[in-house]
Amino acid sequence: MESAPWLVSGRAPWRVLIVEDEDLVRSILADMVELSGYEVCGQARDGYEATRMVGTTAPDVILMDIMMPTMNGVEALQLINASRPTCAVFLSAYCSPSLLDQVTAAGAQGYLVKPCQPSDLVPAIETAIAQFQRSRVAEEAERIEIRFQRAWAEQRAGGSIGPAVAQALADACGVMGHTAFALAVRRGTRLYTRIAHGVRGIAPGRVLGPADGRLGAALQRQTSCQLRLVGAPTDQTSVLSAPVNAGPAFTGCLYLFAPEGRRFTHREERLISTTAHAAAGLLQRLQASCPQSWQRWLRRQWCGRTIALRRR
Repeated sequence: MESAPWLVSGRAPWRVLIVEDEDLVRSILADMVELSGYEVCGQARDGYEATRMVGTTAPDVILMDIMMPTMNGVEALQLINASRPTCAVFLSAYCSPSLLDQVTAAGAQGYLVKPCQPSDLVPAIETAIAQFQRSRVAEEAERIEIRFQRAWAEQRAGGSIGPAVAQALADACGVMGHTAFALAVRRGTRLYTRIAHGVRGIAPGRVLGPADGRLGAALQRQTSCQLRLVGAPTDQTSVLSAPVNAGPAFTGCLYLFAPEGRRFTHREERLISTTAHAAAGLLQRLQASCPQSWQRWLRRQWCGRTIALRRR
């Protein structure tokens, strides 16, 4: 078997968990998966074993037979998705409308009839992962929107502006899998930190960097931008920014921080844009409903040395 020439190089290979009760078939599938450019992160003999392995192997996709002893593939995927939603491609020696209905209901993204070839396997895995990621991003974006709606309700019930915005941002960044973030407001050619969480050396009022160059162009285009934070600890030098435009009173950026050399994914770019848009909506509401509190929060004393942000 030859390696599939259309696999995208330059990224870590997808991790595949193979679930098949027949030893010979499982071995053949493992060879096929590896020769296709993927990584076999684990092999299970039945659905029950697969449910126990998912947490430790962390697969990107499960390649799983349907008819197996102890626990079949459909039952296994239902249990897996209840605790850790995972992309799955089912394998079966036959195909029927009722079986396809079961596969779809269980949450699988793909289906292959055995025996399959590498020319079938690679497109099935790539398509399934793309479909799973689109669905995941849509669900996560909805969760982020709900976080900001909740923050608005809590602030209306008597909460303060700063804590309400900070908690909403922390919840949203948690959905993305990040704990280090900052919200900065633009004043002239500089960006001043208003909220910072999980980052060292960046406090409210600190000048985070100039709003010019390529970052300025990204702000004008209202697009996300990957940057490098100069002079920061190595665990927070990679930065993903997205513009937050809440009208004339607040134009700025939301930043996510990650370790040196980290390249942010398309998913993270989409979700930070969703978060920035939701934050802008919340800030506009707060400005309109609590003008005095808004002005007090916004006019904190600017201070501190500049930390430079540079476009990658």
